Amino acid sequence: MLICDDHEVLRHGLRTVLRRIPGLSVVAEAGGVGEALSLAAAVRPDVTLVGLDGQGPVLQDLVRELTAMGVRVVLLGEAGAGSDLVEVLRAGARGYVHTTVSPERLVECVRAVARGETVLDASVTGELLHRLDRGPRSSDGNGHQPPHGALTARQQAVAALVAEGLTNAEIAARLEVSRPTVKGHITVALRRLGLRDRTQLAIHVHRSTRPGDGRARPAGH
Repeated sequence: MLICDDHEVLRHGLRTVLRRIPGLSVVAEAGGVGEALSLAAAVRPDVTLVGLDGQGPVLQDLVRELTAMGVRVVLLGEAGAGSDLVEVLRAGARGYVHTTVSPERLVECVRAVARGETVLDASVTGELLHRLDRGPRSSDGNGHQPPHGALTARQQAVAALVAEGLTNAEIAARLEVSRPTVKGHITVALRRLGLRDRTQLAIHVHRSTRPGDGRARPAGH
């Protein structure tokens, strides 16, 4: 993986933590966007961990370029990162974790993204509810999304854990099922609800379980 952040101390800390993890290799570090793109083109990392620090359109361009290279991007930032976070997710970032994340959680998120999953910290799903929930809602032609009750109890439980920001491996451990089983539940839930990806599924769960909407929390939450 490649680490990109303009804070040298943070880069050093991340490198120290990540290099201790079996099966995970830090192949390069960059202190800026231009350097990150040059290094990514040279070393072709599987994942790039990028510090989200108010760089706006420049950061969005970085994510787009990395995504075009086939590099998956994980963002590291503060809660309430606002439109910057929303736009870099739209640009193709596959994960977001808060700066206070534990080393173990960070590693699991990086590995999940490397496997092709999308992982979002639960601290940002409320904001994403208002900003990202503009994709296709259903196939009924009227823009009406199927109710959360269209899912089985186990699918609702899996969806609720997705909304908490858990990876497939963490969900499997929590529910004591296999990772392929979790993936299957997510795939079916997305199809039944007419949703595109895990981000929209997390948003759907938060919309369905907001206080005062008269609906119960998903089973197993």
